[in-house]
Amino acid sequence: MAFDLQEQEQIDSMHAFWQQWGKWIAAGVLAVCAGYLGFKGWHLYQGERAEKASAVFAQLEAAAPTGDLAKVKSITAALQQEYASTPYAPRASLLAAKIAFDKRDLVMAQGELKWVLANAKEASLVAVAHLRLAAVLLDLKQYDAALAELQAEHPAGFDSFFLDMKGDILFARGDSKAAADAYKAALAKQGAEDPMREFVQAKIDAIGS
Repeated sequence: MAFDLQEQEQIDSMHAFWQQWGKWIAAGVLAVCAGYLGFKGWHLYQGERAEKASAVFAQLEAAAPTGDLAKVKSITAALQQEYASTPYAPRASLLAAKIAFDKRDLVMAQGELKWVLANAKEASLVAVAHLRLAAVLLDLKQYDAALAELQAEHPAGFDSFFLDMKGDILFARGDSKAAADAYKAALAKQGAEDPMREFVQAKIDAIGS
């Protein structure tokens, strides 16, 4: 798609914003997701089976920093096949998808996220999987498919994340006005003390709407 000078300036402004704040934003989102995905204080699953699944998950956590996709895939598959009913399997798939995405193996990332969507019972995990799959599809420039992921039902607490992602997809597709509307809707869903609020506002300002 060709952009006129003003649109190109908007895009450059957005790029500059993400270069400055992207890691901070990612850390903030990770902190929020950790509230849904963390294991500390998990009381619903006890016993020997959960302990074994936990041990396997610990192997995945240890392998994660290495970026060894073959090992990550093998450990994750073991959890999916042997401990699918435990809370560790979908979380392992989400972690494996992130590692694969970081290593640019988008096929693997999609496969892991689709496993979560097909098998996870917790609504929060399903919502995270939809968001991450939308991000993968955005990276692949499959904009319609990415937007379709955001049509999925999800807990109300995820509304602002879904709307923010919608804005990112629409902006990437070249629809700045619709993107700004989505960002504004995300902003309306956020509380006054939400740490993400100023960054959503910054996107709106960068678009110039």
